[in-house]
Amino acid sequence: MGSDGILGNRDSKQSKASIPKRRKWVKRRETWLVILGVILHAVYMLSIFDIYFKTPIVHGMDLVSPRFLAPAKRLVLLVADGLRADKFFEPDSEGNFRAPFLRSVIKNQGKWGVSHARPPTESRPGHVAIIAGFYEDPSAVTKGWKANPVEFDSVFNRSRHTFSYGSPDIVPIFCGALPHSTWNTYPHEFEDFATDASFLDEWSFDQFQSLLNKSNEDPKLKRLLQQDNLVIFLHLLGCDSNGHAHRPFSSIYLNNVKVVDRIAERVYNLLESYYKDNRTSYIFTADHGMSDKGSHGDGHPSNTDTPLVAWGAGIKHPKPITRRDHSDHVLRFVDEHLHDTPTPKEWGLDGIERVDVNQADIAPLMSTLLGLPCPVNSVGNLPLSYVDMKEEEEVEAVVANTKQILNQFLRKSQIKRSHSLYFKPFKQLAQYSSMLNQIEGLLIARDYKAAMQLSENLRSLALDGLHYFQTYDWLKLMTIITLGYIGWMVFLVLHVLQAYTSLLGDTYRKEEAFRQQYNTGKVNLWGCLFMGVLSVLLFLERSPPLYHAYFAMTVFLWTQILNEYQFIKALWRHLSGRKFNYVIKLLVTGVVSLIILEFLVHSFTERKLYTWCFLVVGAIASMYLYNLIPWRSRIPVFVCLTCWFLSLFTLMPAEIPDNNKLVIASGGMIIVIGLTAKWLDLHADGNKYWLGICKHEIKQPRFPMLFLFQALLVGLSSVMVFLSTSHRTEKQELHTVHQLMNWSIAGWSMVLPLFSDNGFLSRLNSIFLGFAPTFLLLSIGYEAVFYGALGLVLMAWILFENSLLYLSKVKKSSASRKNLEEHFFLENEVRYLQLSDVRIPLTFMVLFNVAFFGTGNFASIASFEISSVYRFITVFSPFLMAALLIFKLFIPFMLVICAFSATTKLLQIPRLGCYFLVILFSDVMTIHFFFLVRNTGSWMEIGNSISHFGIVSAQVVFVLLLFALTNIYTKDIQIRSASRASWKAM
Repeated sequence: MGSDGILGNRDSKQSKASIPKRRKWVKRRETWLVILGVILHAVYMLSIFDIYFKTPIVHGMDLVSPRFLAPAKRLVLLVADGLRADKFFEPDSEGNFRAPFLRSVIKNQGKWGVSHARPPTESRPGHVAIIAGFYEDPSAVTKGWKANPVEFDSVFNRSRHTFSYGSPDIVPIFCGALPHSTWNTYPHEFEDFATDASFLDEWSFDQFQSLLNKSNEDPKLKRLLQQDNLVIFLHLLGCDSNGHAHRPFSSIYLNNVKVVDRIAERVYNLLESYYKDNRTSYIFTADHGMSDKGSHGDGHPSNTDTPLVAWGAGIKHPKPITRRDHSDHVLRFVDEHLHDTPTPKEWGLDGIERVDVNQADIAPLMSTLLGLPCPVNSVGNLPLSYVDMKEEEEVEAVVANTKQILNQFLRKSQIKRSHSLYFKPFKQLAQYSSMLNQIEGLLIARDYKAAMQLSENLRSLALDGLHYFQTYDWLKLMTIITLGYIGWMVFLVLHVLQAYTSLLGDTYRKEEAFRQQYNTGKVNLWGCLFMGVLSVLLFLERSPPLYHAYFAMTVFLWTQILNEYQFIKALWRHLSGRKFNYVIKLLVTGVVSLIILEFLVHSFTERKLYTWCFLVVGAIASMYLYNLIPWRSRIPVFVCLTCWFLSLFTLMPAEIPDNNKLVIASGGMIIVIGLTAKWLDLHADGNKYWLGICKHEIKQPRFPMLFLFQALLVGLSSVMVFLSTSHRTEKQELHTVHQLMNWSIAGWSMVLPLFSDNGFLSRLNSIFLGFAPTFLLLSIGYEAVFYGALGLVLMAWILFENSLLYLSKVKKSSASRKNLEEHFFLENEVRYLQLSDVRIPLTFMVLFNVAFFGTGNFASIASFEISSVYRFITVFSPFLMAALLIFKLFIPFMLVICAFSATTKLLQIPRLGCYFLVILFSDVMTIHFFFLVRNTGSWMEIGNSISHFGIVSAQVVFVLLLFALTNIYTKDIQIRSASRASWKAM
């Protein structure tokens, strides 16, 4: 009778002689398999920057000069950083409006609406959209946000001269390298969150007022100011700083709204009295809003909805309406919000037409008002409802806007055509030239309505074409990367089946015999030739070097899979010969594994899923054990309660609040857990369900006082938590004696487990107590309790597996016991993997991810609370502080891996085989995260999508390094009945 290997049995007589040879082959293959895995994941991780974060900017387009007279000689752009639309338009508690001047403009002089910003709603991308007309270059995610990673055109570039005053983080982006500009910024030190930041807005106005005053004494400056095509940009940072520091409902923030309104009034009065020609256009808006928490970045309406008020030369006057809704000049808002949403009644603007725009539409509006070519990289649509021009001039303005976007499309098409051997054009614009000719014909015939309609259609198609070429290589790259991951996973499966299952006994001899006839070199030769052809094609298409790496890795993997053709054939024959219920069992195992992996994927964004997971698992596991073993063993109850206890932590806030009393109490809890485990190790030997993990013989331990010393260190660390924190709070410094004691306790405690007894439970208990002092000294709140809860759940997992192990031994028939040695064991008391063993790496992955997210989000600020290191160091030392924080995060992982390694020893299954299964399951998640990477949304959303993909991709190295590190603690653990003789003795 054969064992239930993953896929087959084994002939023992002929296989014994091949064991040494086969193990050498396995060792060689696994060495290069790990190296290949590291290289493959490193290369494929870079692919997201070629797919998702490729710059949309192209150069080499011709400017489109407008064929109409400029309505304005100069334009004033006032940007109130961080000003919410609702706080600007609504009245205060006394019924008075906060922006009386701009409200009078809306009612008597100009147009108004809401400008919709696209996430990420941050200062830099908001200003880029307003001034340059396109949404933040995604490639900037890899290069920082302050400087321009790619040069782009802007309204300022096209102006004759730009005057700009404001923040040192914004003004230099657009004027720092602009020769025809006059600008100034205040020092960074002025941006003090402890003060009322409205003085920053006054500073910007004062600088501009001083410029005009200076022109009265400077003839050269006076002549410059009398020129046309001038832009005046005042960046008003006050609302943003006050919103962050005091929240947007505070009196300071709301008063700042009044400040910017007064500045707008003073600028208007100043310029109208200076020029007296009615040739100045004014635009007032904001780059983003502000959430109720005093932050911004995401796509919430409080962040994306900003005020827009325009008046002056070239701007239409208010249009009264009887309907409560408003008109939108675009088909879709970039923030995905609804169109024609009713104007809130409290704004008091129901009777005046409201025209909402996308934020990038402001750039072509400013260009049109000044009669300038639109910025060549702009994707904004000219909002005609704001422009006061003759009908033919309006059409000419839209045609210029359309041609400018079409030029970008044509340039991208030209670049892609010149680099492609098989070019796929954007079919909808194949006849663009005839459409342009038709528009010109309609203009000549003075059919302006038809010309306008056709121009807008062509502009819309051009925007679709830009998106088409931006994502032109997506299908090719995503396909090759996905095939590469699939090939890697298939190769891992084949290796595990060959090296760690009993199937190899049926096929290995036949495969080896055939290999003498079947020359695998032919497959490698064809693979090299195929890759050579692909490389030549990629070279001719001038593809980046990484494209060659992506294709090479994928072709190499599938070539290696084809080399295993005979093994795959034998595998298929073996499966075909098995009973139908076994195939069903195999499919069910696969489906359940995928469900668990998908659960883990979703847990990265919703960690509360773990609460439900452990509530359900605790109940199911305890009921399952109840049907197998009696309640008096207490194991079913223990499993249930520990799982339910751990489920509480993912309900707690990700931002860990300070609670030193909880940290101190956790030290006592950890000591109690350690004492309980010690007592069970010494006295529970009579309980058959604890048989495999308790002391297997009563003897004097090497260091009888070691346990007491470890418990003392845990208690001492709790005392030091209290003393260090109290002294630092009172004296504002860390006492040197306390610092030395903390370092000594942390260092010695992690060394002591190496000297503990090598019994299963005693060693794991020593490891648990060994890492506890360090973790307690690095804890600030409930994560200290989480450490104890995680240790209890790991113990519950081990007891669960040990109970199943005992029951499986009892159920073995005499015949199966007789053949155990021949059918079960590889060598060194390690048995073959079975299909049911898949639960071990899956359970490990769940617990490993709980260690990631049990106390917050690994990528969030909660996991990197700097106060965690204050008991070791308070003087700023970024590298040492970062090392301590990372080590704190690693401690729960090391507990999980120690328990995992001990469990593989208990079950006598190959740990390295389970490691490859862990990597296999991780890569299933990696493929999912690969398609979840985002290049839109807030910085946090973009960064988290990248970090999630990177974390799972890096597990091939991360887990292996932790395996090697924890092996120091677990390599000499002795298991009761760990020999084949003990199995027979059962």
